[in-house]
Amino acid sequence: MRRFRTLLSTRPELHPMRALVTPTWLLALVVLALNDHIFKGSGLLPGAVTGKLSDFAGMIVAPVLFAALLRVRTRRGLLACHAAVGAVFAGINVSPVIADAWAWLMDFVYPWHITVDPTDLVALPALALGWRALVPAMTRPLPTLSPAVLRTAEACAVAVGSFFCVATSDDDGSDGQDPPNESLSDTGDPTETDGLDYEDIEADVYLHNAATTDIRVRTRPVRADVQLDCSAVAEDPGLLLSERLFGAGQTVTLPPSTNVGVRDLGEQRACYAVRVEGDAIAAPFVLFWLASDVRVRTIDGDIDDPEQHTDGAVLLTADPDGQVTVQESRSQVVFPISESLPEDAFLPGPDSERLAWSDPPLGVHQLADVDVGPDGCVAATFVDVASRWYLCAPEGAFPFAVDEWVSVADGFGTVSVERVPDPQDPVAVPVARLHLARGEQLPEVDGLVLAGKVDYTAAIGPDPACGTVARPDDVTARFEGGEVIHLLPGEDTELDGATSTLRLWVAHAEERVVLDPACAEGPDDLGADIEVAALIVAKP
Repeated sequence: MRRFRTLLSTRPELHPMRALVTPTWLLALVVLALNDHIFKGSGLLPGAVTGKLSDFAGMIVAPVLFAALLRVRTRRGLLACHAAVGAVFAGINVSPVIADAWAWLMDFVYPWHITVDPTDLVALPALALGWRALVPAMTRPLPTLSPAVLRTAEACAVAVGSFFCVATSDDDGSDGQDPPNESLSDTGDPTETDGLDYEDIEADVYLHNAATTDIRVRTRPVRADVQLDCSAVAEDPGLLLSERLFGAGQTVTLPPSTNVGVRDLGEQRACYAVRVEGDAIAAPFVLFWLASDVRVRTIDGDIDDPEQHTDGAVLLTADPDGQVTVQESRSQVVFPISESLPEDAFLPGPDSERLAWSDPPLGVHQLADVDVGPDGCVAATFVDVASRWYLCAPEGAFPFAVDEWVSVADGFGTVSVERVPDPQDPVAVPVARLHLARGEQLPEVDGLVLAGKVDYTAAIGPDPACGTVARPDDVTARFEGGEVIHLLPGEDTELDGATSTLRLWVAHAEERVVLDPACAEGPDDLGADIEVAALIVAKP
């Protein structure tokens, strides 16, 4: 570290202005300008390229331009400029709060439209590339140009570079969202308001600023991997859609009479959900609509005549204190956010009660050891198997003991363990069969008939951990022709048959209607999530 500091302080004086007239810096500036104002949205380059190209070019252009404006002369100062640019870039791409603050600050210079997109951080290594390529030019002798020509060239580079670093395009990149650091104004088929041009948009549901002052909002569409049962969510989107289901989204400043779409048109769903929030929003709300109810149309960039609004318009207004509220919605798409669950609301069962097991040792084996842990899970060791088998099931579901022989079999989401005679001494042993099932299907067990029925009348709410929403499933069971019994999730029972008894546990039984598979355990798709353990033992 001491040697690094010494190098910073003793090397020759830097002249960042000289780097602004090098081919490397000028090429990066041209790439930035062309990508922002021509390539994005034109189809000339893939969206995956245009979505990140400006970020890489900007990491080369901005630090040197910043250093030139500050008249930095030392490597320490230049390093600080690079660090400042990198910190701001990282901050606005990972934190909505920082993005809001930066957009507010930039409004004094030029209206910005920022999307929080952590994937843009892949451009940060370009800072080091710019340092390596441009620092040598800052220490070289002046080019063989007259001082007046050189000063003019450097001044033009500063002016043009500053313009393109601030006035970036509003066209979409590869991520399906408006790219970060982008102004709401643009060219292309514009309408004009107060001397600024606002491009028309393609949208189904959109926000409109019906106030006389700027309005800043953040729109957060539900994440692409979250699955929704549209008819179930439509019952109460403001309650059933937890905040954690929504992505980072974008922050935008809307001048009076302007519009902005609320979702990525590249994503196709049967229904859409977007959370709208912001420091000035009096009460955050959820937009929810079926794809078949509101179609995508071309919307004017700004609308002064209310008759021009389509059925996807959500008009926002602001009171004298700047608090933003919904003035009008042309369709029933606005839902207030509620966190007050009905007292009898059904919540998905806890994952701690789920059945779980490691890869079973298939075939016939002799038990060498059975260890029950404090969490109730069983670690079984077999004489001829090197690894232990772990099984988490209800207490009392594993009746097998050391030295007994068992046959282990599995299927799709099922496993069964049955006591069998010693293969070398086939003397009859008492019947004991354990059947475990998890997933979308109930197990098939001889003598046992199981069925599930979803309760569509029950009040439901989101799981606070993962936002999962499910309806309870009523499991019915009939054993060896006996009476039919009903079990709810978490319940168990014991039934007598003609020759044996059944102990039945329902660990989970629900029909999931909202699911984040990256968070919630169980099946990765909506629908049945049923986990049952059945132990059948022979009567004495």
